[in-house]
Amino acid sequence: MDVDRLAEKLIATRRSLDRLAALAPDEIPANAAEAYAVQDAILKRLGVPIAGWKAGASSPTAEPQAGPILADRMQPSPARFAMPAKAFRTVEGEIAFTVGRDLPARSQAYSEDEVWEAMATLHVGIEVLESSFIDRRKLSEYAVLGDLLNNGAYCCGTPLKDWRAIDVATPAASIWIDGKEVRRAKAGTPGGHPKRLLTWLANHAAMRGLPLKAGMIITTGSHTGMLDAPPGATVEARFDNIGSATLTFTA
Repeated sequence: MDVDRLAEKLIATRRSLDRLAALAPDEIPANAAEAYAVQDAILKRLGVPIAGWKAGASSPTAEPQAGPILADRMQPSPARFAMPAKAFRTVEGEIAFTVGRDLPARSQAYSEDEVWEAMATLHVGIEVLESSFIDRRKLSEYAVLGDLLNNGAYCCGTPLKDWRAIDVATPAASIWIDGKEVRRAKAGTPGGHPKRLLTWLANHAAMRGLPLKAGMIITTGSHTGMLDAPPGATVEARFDNIGSATLTFTA
């Protein structure tokens, strides 16, 4: 496939929001490796530092997938994101972790215990999803993966330092839009326990030459599912015993 052509097309589409209905046959990644090559080409062209990563999976046994969150798309709560009228403004309530120490590339894979101990703080997060495609469900999963795995922006709540006794697998969570609760959930994420996703990501990122570094924010999948917010809305995610995060969409 033509990695560079797809990377340039996805960048242009994200900027214009003139979304694509389909891709040419030679622009469709055939596998995860080609999709990550597209991500890498986007990162090279944009030149924006990576502030964090998103990792998720469709089930507790499925191969996870990862996407970088760029520094210009990450804000602390209370965040304000300027979004044009045709932006999706699709939000998810999540929990995230701050990496406490660098996890550089090495010959031996990182274990779950090593990665878990390397996480310093816990946060409530709100991911804002965006896409280069009119309907990403009609595109190959690897085209979506190459499109930075749908990340549009991320809002990160206040760090919680004393978190290791908290249930991070199935915490009670809710999403509020303009002061009204619109979703409550307590089933966790499709990908299972965040420890599995964090460990996979640490090894994946190191092998790609983009290792996790102290201070990065790692989010581990949606607890609330996707919800669409209207223009100008204020969105809050609340997680019992963890905290909350708030963002407002501006024009």
